[in-house]
Amino acid sequence: MKRRTFNTLAVTAGVTAISSPLLGSPGKVGKLRVCCVGFFHETNTYLTEGMGETTLDNMRIFRGDEIKSLRGTALGGAVDVCEENGWELLPGLIYGPDSSFGLVNAQFWNDAKKEMLETLRAQMPLDIVYLALHGAGVVDGTPDLEGDLAESVRGLVGQDTMIVWSGDLHGKITDKMRDNMNFFSACKKYPHLDMNEAARDAMYRAAAILAGESDPTPAYRKVPLMIPLSNTEEEGIFGNQLKEKCIEIENRPGVLNCSVMHGFPYQDTDFIGVYPMVTTENNAELAQDLVDELSQWIWDHKDEAFYPLNDLDSTMSTVLAMLDRDGRYERQQPKKGDIIDHTPIVIGDAADNPGGGAGGSGTHLLRALLETEGLGKVAFISIHDPETAKAAVAAGVGATIDVSLGGKFEPIAGEPIKTKAYVKSISDGYEFVRGGTAYGIPYTFGPSVRLVISDTVDVIVISGLVQAYDDSQARPHGIAIQEYDVIGVKSGNHFRAFYENFTDKVLIVDVPGATSRDITLFEHTQLTAPIYPLDKTTTFSVAK
Repeated sequence: MKRRTFNTLAVTAGVTAISSPLLGSPGKVGKLRVCCVGFFHETNTYLTEGMGETTLDNMRIFRGDEIKSLRGTALGGAVDVCEENGWELLPGLIYGPDSSFGLVNAQFWNDAKKEMLETLRAQMPLDIVYLALHGAGVVDGTPDLEGDLAESVRGLVGQDTMIVWSGDLHGKITDKMRDNMNFFSACKKYPHLDMNEAARDAMYRAAAILAGESDPTPAYRKVPLMIPLSNTEEEGIFGNQLKEKCIEIENRPGVLNCSVMHGFPYQDTDFIGVYPMVTTENNAELAQDLVDELSQWIWDHKDEAFYPLNDLDSTMSTVLAMLDRDGRYERQQPKKGDIIDHTPIVIGDAADNPGGGAGGSGTHLLRALLETEGLGKVAFISIHDPETAKAAVAAGVGATIDVSLGGKFEPIAGEPIKTKAYVKSISDGYEFVRGGTAYGIPYTFGPSVRLVISDTVDVIVISGLVQAYDDSQARPHGIAIQEYDVIGVKSGNHFRAFYENFTDKVLIVDVPGATSRDITLFEHTQLTAPIYPLDKTTTFSVAK
């Protein structure tokens, strides 16, 4: 049985569609009954002290038929497959992150899991359960959120129901996950522009198993290696080479899937590591041989995963040199058919990335942008500061207020910036992301405000917590990104999928923060075995 191939459409939006016949023969198993439940959470345990545990108030919930609103999005691949094939998509329940990535509260997890199981019980019998999970969820007292849910779901639905999942590659693989799911994989890209199609693949694999056309046999290893988050789309670097190695293995005869969980270094658990996995068609020996090959390749190339870090001083020097070379934006009289061809410099604040669990209130980069002369027009997207947003809304548009901006959650991420700011605009903060991994997903940023500081720096202040996937936090405030010289964004990599459509001048700065790229800064007290590079003497080899 051949794997399906995918044709990526609207890559900048992260939307995919199938362009070849479906895997398996869904007609052989009739109109499938499908239910989606899940708890999508990338837990940064180091954020817990500053922002508290994740509770119900910190989550967005898609309940019942609200699941259908995810069609076409990164989380909506299962929805799309059901609608395209006339399968019965039953009312489900998905919890998604909203304003905290701290450790998941134990009581909340128990309550959420109970409701997910009750949702499934009400829809039984079921043919397929799709689990909407991240891969890096950690509950207080239960470090394997994904495995715990999979085990509970299997205990409810029995062995005849397919349980499938496709997750974020910044996670883990555990025995509980392997033993309680019929098929699971990870996306291969970071930015994650292939999560929708990975979910589609899992759904069609479930249908093929039900039709008696497939018998997946997975094998995985834990490589004792902790690596920083690596862009997979920049040719030649470690992340890109690892992705290509996976694709090469996946194209070999008898292989259904080759995935690698890169791991998530911003949590203190014993699951820290890199997890390669190969799934074959009813050939456990082949799966183990290939995962051994991939594991050894990863270990042999491990030092390539670590790259030089760019500090603030060097980054600002680079920015000024680029501006002197390329010029700064000049406002011109518009003409019919004109296209703004100015390209801004975009700087990703990787160390204070809410997408990795940071608080989004760090001030190191913003302070540098305020203090560096000659940058031209600057936009900063954004600062997570509910207190300042509330004060600006109360003062109203046109007011000049004293602010203590940012620095609210993590002392390591910088002290508050005390200054005067002009309130330029106010928004309710409800927007749809229009680019990258989160394309089409609604987010609540607000109330949010646009503050003008020193006449040249526009700062978007949001009440909610989300990384800058695109310009959706700034667009309601009248900010046209092509009219700025420098744009700072709270994001580690996902912003590239949107902004690289407008500019090739993209930089990453590393400063102190909860998602610093210097992953050796974080204390790991729960590890039961040595791991590289925390322990440089760590060894690894595939035992034969």
